[in-house]
Amino acid sequence: MQFRAGLLYIALFAVVAAGAYGVIGAAESPEVTVDPADADYQLEPGQEFQLNDRTYNATDVGADSGSIEYVNESAILETEWSDGDTVELEDGTEYDVMIDGGNETDGGNETDGGNETDGGNETDGGNETASASSFVLVESFSEDEYETVERDGEQYIVVSEGGDEVLVPLLEFEGLETQTYELGDTIAYNDSDAGRIIEGNITDISSDTVTIEYVGESSTTYDLTDGEVATIGNQEFGVDFPEEGTVYLTSDVESFETQQEEITHFNERIRGLWWVIAIAVTTIVLLAALAYMPVRG
Repeated sequence: MQFRAGLLYIALFAVVAAGAYGVIGAAESPEVTVDPADADYQLEPGQEFQLNDRTYNATDVGADSGSIEYVNESAILETEWSDGDTVELEDGTEYDVMIDGGNETDGGNETDGGNETDGGNETDGGNETASASSFVLVESFSEDEYETVERDGEQYIVVSEGGDEVLVPLLEFEGLETQTYELGDTIAYNDSDAGRIIEGNITDISSDTVTIEYVGESSTTYDLTDGEVATIGNQEFGVDFPEEGTVYLTSDVESFETQQEEITHFNERIRGLWWVIAIAVTTIVLLAALAYMPVRG
């Protein structure tokens, strides 16, 4: 009796597992798609399109991913030079950047009133540290050309005069060309990375860096993935790759996300059926073991 009852339940759970597996095999997963008529943009590789008065380019369109690029040809860009950097100006001459904010003393130690009880020793101003308002470009040179030494943080050129060695401050040495720049000045230099001459304005000078602002080209890339929502500029689009080399963009994100929710719901049901199969198979194994257990008496 125990054996026959076990076989009956085993058959029942086998039917349940087979039914769940059959449903999984027959079920078709929904897909997120965009009807060509509903697509705001149908793009191929290299195709340009207008969005909010900007021109974008579909630089890469694959089977299920791609990218959109926007190039701003009049972007405000910045570059920084640090104290000691070597730069090349538009005439091809290389210069070393020298920035010296210096210490500005206003008033020093001022005594008013001698040793009087009222007034005593009065100090007005003290030592103030002023930020740099200018910097100097010094023509670059090698150690083979000139010998240099440093004294109290200042560089000197060693010059021979009448058999004696004389130290001439670097900025006063006539053998090297120097150029002084201040805030707001215009400067043109060679950008080796961009491969062109850049003309910019000096917008900031700190104790160890110089900031130059200029108009240049800046690009922004937006990645596209099939079935997902992408933000291009400030606008959201549903993305669909119907075939390799073609991408549809739709601004109807609400219906696009509804399709995504349907896919999520479908996957949840499929996972539930796999759990049914797993539980049914586990139960079958357990029932088979119990059915073959010997009965006392």
